Amino acid sequence: MTFDKTKLYNSKPSILDAEWYLLTLDNETHRLVDYLYQKYKIPNYISPHLSFKGMNFENFDDFLFPKLKNLLPDPFVFQDLEKGVKRLAEEVLHSRPIGIFGDYDVDGATSAALIANYLEYCGCKTFIHIPDRFLEGYGPNERALKGLHEKGAELILTVDCGISSFEPLKAMSSVNLDLIVIDHHIPDTILPPAYAIINPKRIDTQKGFEDLCAAGVSFIFLIGLNRELRRKGFFRNKEEPDLFKFLDLVALGTVCDVVPLKGLNRAFVKQGLSVMKKRENLGIRALCDVSKVNNQPNTQALGFSLGPRINAGGRIGNSELGVYLLKETDEIKSLEIASKLDDLNKKRRLLTAELEKSVIGQIEKIININNNTKPNAIVVSGNDFHEGIIGIVAGKMKELYNRLVCVISINQDGICKGSGRSINGIPLGDIILEASKLKIIHSGGGHDMAAGFTVKQDKINTFRDFLIEKVDLLMNKEIPKVKHFAASVIPISSCTLELAEWLEDLGPWGTDMEEPKFIIPNSKISSLRKFGSNQEHVSFYITDRSSTKLKVKKFNILNSPLNKIFDNYENINLSFLGRLNIDTWNNSKSLEMMLDDIIYADDT
Repeated sequence: MTFDKTKLYNSKPSILDAEWYLLTLDNETHRLVDYLYQKYKIPNYISPHLSFKGMNFENFDDFLFPKLKNLLPDPFVFQDLEKGVKRLAEEVLHSRPIGIFGDYDVDGATSAALIANYLEYCGCKTFIHIPDRFLEGYGPNERALKGLHEKGAELILTVDCGISSFEPLKAMSSVNLDLIVIDHHIPDTILPPAYAIINPKRIDTQKGFEDLCAAGVSFIFLIGLNRELRRKGFFRNKEEPDLFKFLDLVALGTVCDVVPLKGLNRAFVKQGLSVMKKRENLGIRALCDVSKVNNQPNTQALGFSLGPRINAGGRIGNSELGVYLLKETDEIKSLEIASKLDDLNKKRRLLTAELEKSVIGQIEKIININNNTKPNAIVVSGNDFHEGIIGIVAGKMKELYNRLVCVISINQDGICKGSGRSINGIPLGDIILEASKLKIIHSGGGHDMAAGFTVKQDKINTFRDFLIEKVDLLMNKEIPKVKHFAASVIPISSCTLELAEWLEDLGPWGTDMEEPKFIIPNSKISSLRKFGSNQEHVSFYITDRSSTKLKVKKFNILNSPLNKIFDNYENINLSFLGRLNIDTWNNSKSLEMMLDDIIYADDT
């Protein structure tokens, strides 16, 4: 199924310098729209977006009702997975302690908790180590691995890390220790020394599962382990654990690692949200309570409420708080840890706002020096940049300037830590690996859209020049504008709770399966107010010619060009682009639009 074209909606760039495209349907797509309404009563305003995302007559049922049993692979198709589970099964059968080394983000915390919860159910003691971001940095280190071994672990699993840890893993060859690496980051052509390495991005493993996060890979690993233990008779006098009860952790890791929500990932999240609704994981329950996520969690709650609080521990506090929250079995302790993470997240937001101002100042100076032109890649650095939040700020700057942005924290020892966020079409992870091979940076790795690295202070300018050269080559000197694709132009009177409920039912939405956006044309703003500790958010109503009102919200507007509208909006006709959402407050539901962009109505 194809689209004849997408029609450019706005004749001039939007307030956020983006292009809006309205989906224009061919005859076959019109038939799909009619079919979805007749069979499922799906509103016609939504269906163009479903067709745009590849839905058709044959695959729609699988999209609407994704079943894990139809999507899960045989675990042993992953290279080294069978070898790894057989080794771990021996430790479980003999009730030996297991070491787990995880990353300090949500994917690492959920992966470590997932495996630890399973092993502890099976009677094994686990020792977990999550590295301190500032003292240890990313990935396994020799001291921590030896520490887990000294506690009694003769087998250590690294989760969401390890694929680029050549020296620390090599150093373990001197002790009686086996290492199993469970990771999903881009590997080099040569793999580090380990007993088993399970990574869907290995060039010698079955294709089709490269989009899994570490929590998804860990879940498949546990399916293989469970099968092996069953074959060995381990569950003859013991009830098998219900692996599906762990899907709330898999969903949390999948959403927060921003991997594509298609196929198996979509099924993980849809099933995991159903498990999360039961509130059986005490840590997630406590985190929902302190985050005021009182209704059934959705991907937005996971990505913007739960995830940032877990990450706050690793960014500015104790990096192990997240994983211990997710495996806590005491309700009071769960609330205590969740409250600590909530407090840390509030502090993290304040630090982020301060660093944003400093970074924007640097970027504006770069633009001025560059004849008021934004370079195709932006690198900024500073002595006072907090290492724990440079990734967040890099992401915000990427959104603000539509450029690949790297933010570097300069350390006294001369080894600086950096974090980068990319735009579509620029594979940052590959660029970082190339820079590492060329000795431009000390170390690094990541994904297409995000990466972390270390670089010597005297190499920062060399790294910046290398980055700009690579991006210039990839983009042919032209950075494309941000493009928004709207499913429909819709009047406010058609924006109903029923329509928003359909959008919820058709979820989960996320990366590569974004929720539909709608254009509301020729409307006016009223009752605008800013809120938040720094007045960083805004809410208002919009009214069109029907005099019907719709509430609109936009978060994080500090330093946004949208403020020129919000500071002078009276008697101006505007068109709005955004997503419809159900706001649940005091057990009541109300409709709102989450704003993406605005254009002047005469620019359509």
